[in-house]
Amino acid sequence: MERAESWPTEQNAITGKDPWLCEHFQRRCQVKFDCCDVFYPCHHCHNDSKECSNEAAEAICATHYKCSSCNHQDKIDKNSQHCSRCEVKFSAYFCSLCKLFTSFYKNPFHCEKCGVCRVYKDRSFHCDVCNTCLDKKYEGKHKCRADSGHDPCGICLEDTFPSGCQVLPCSHKVHWECAKGMIRNNVKTCPMCRHPFCSPAPE
Repeated sequence: MERAESWPTEQNAITGKDPWLCEHFQRRCQVKFDCCDVFYPCHHCHNDSKECSNEAAEAICATHYKCSSCNHQDKIDKNSQHCSRCEVKFSAYFCSLCKLFTSFYKNPFHCEKCGVCRVYKDRSFHCDVCNTCLDKKYEGKHKCRADSGHDPCGICLEDTFPSGCQVLPCSHKVHWECAKGMIRNNVKTCPMCRHPFCSPAPE
């Protein structure tokens, strides 16, 4: 309970009293994946457990849920926001397409054009050229490249499409956390093309 109370408070528990199962999502169910027969609080917990050889499971890979209230197990479908036995509500936000159970804290929404759930709906727009959702601060103010939303991160080389990214002036993209690391290490050029982050100051 002490550990649960230390997690960031995103919204009140649905019951008003129960702690959440992990620090990643506010939900009242565990999920299971095809790669193993074990239920975990979420896909992050699965990947961190080291008990399964698959360390890259995603929320959409979940196949079944287990209710934290009555332990009932069932297949995840369009009606899975509530337990099919005791009818407890698992989470404030649920997307049956992405198999995502979470809170409304980060204003999640399913982008039809991206085909995945995003966060901060009020601060996002979908760029039809880059073919990804970006922060509204980039609307009309970023260099577009066709389908660049599917570029790998210039730092870790992992996909930037499902998660948030920082758009560089050259149009290459890096994860926000990777961008913070660049700043801490005084890196001032794009790791992909070496284009400077900003124009040189006039002499």
